[in-house]
Amino acid sequence: MFVFEAAARRGSFTAAAEELNVSQPAVSKTIKLLEEATGLQLFRREHTKLELTAEGLRFYKEIQQSFDHLHMVLTSLRTRHSNDTVRVSFSASFVQLWLLPRLKDFKAKHPDVSLRIAESSRDDQDLNIEDIDISARLGNGQWPGVHAWHFVTEEVIPVCAPEYLREHGPISTPAEFLNHRLLHFEERHRTRLGWKEWLLHHSVPVTRLSPDAIFTDALASTEAAVLGQGIALGWKHLIQEHIRAGRLVHPLSAVYCSGESIYVVMPSQRIAKPGAMLFRDWLLEQNADAAIQFNRNVD
Repeated sequence: MFVFEAAARRGSFTAAAEELNVSQPAVSKTIKLLEEATGLQLFRREHTKLELTAEGLRFYKEIQQSFDHLHMVLTSLRTRHSNDTVRVSFSASFVQLWLLPRLKDFKAKHPDVSLRIAESSRDDQDLNIEDIDISARLGNGQWPGVHAWHFVTEEVIPVCAPEYLREHGPISTPAEFLNHRLLHFEERHRTRLGWKEWLLHHSVPVTRLSPDAIFTDALASTEAAVLGQGIALGWKHLIQEHIRAGRLVHPLSAVYCSGESIYVVMPSQRIAKPGAMLFRDWLLEQNADAAIQFNRNVD
């Protein structure tokens, strides 16, 4: 596989041979054996020009992804930290909107605990393989291989900047959202509630929405709302700081409760680090389900 990857990346058997410190005939023979074993023609050879076939290109992309994953795992294994270093992984929205505003409190209480914070684009990470001590998942709390603790009930509300509401007027019914600029997001590896589901839940018939803007994560749509560019769907626990600071308001007292919750999760197949237990306890002490007063006044 290493020979094929080098040849495909370099576009030359000779260049691949130089990179791998072997002879060009050895590279050619290895590729031939690979093609015979797979029954695929991986390269198209035209005089001195070497090109990947359609099958070869797909195979190359799959191998690249596999190599990237192996590199991530090896890096993780090589850089294991001490028992006081906690490796945490959350969505970019959670890190930026919830964790960072509160991180100073944790460090003040536990100055000796070092955190390695990663932003993840998916919920189904293998905590053991990726050497993650603590993460979060949305669901019912029942997943194999992890311990789970309820963190916050999923509640989704529409939010916008006070300036936007002053400019476009008050909203009195869910159906009126159809007359406003709605900010959407579609995450690649996560399925999250969208405007269509939110509106249908509030008995607003929706056949088709024409999005004014679509972002690749909830963080971007929230920040666009802060900048007055439209109305976004906000997860209650994530937008609390924006609400308290007056950067966002809740234009209508209509909430979507999915019945699911976000759970703090830790791998069950290894002994938890002392620092990870401290961080877990601190997370759960934050009482993310606590009610907040949503400011709808935009005078």
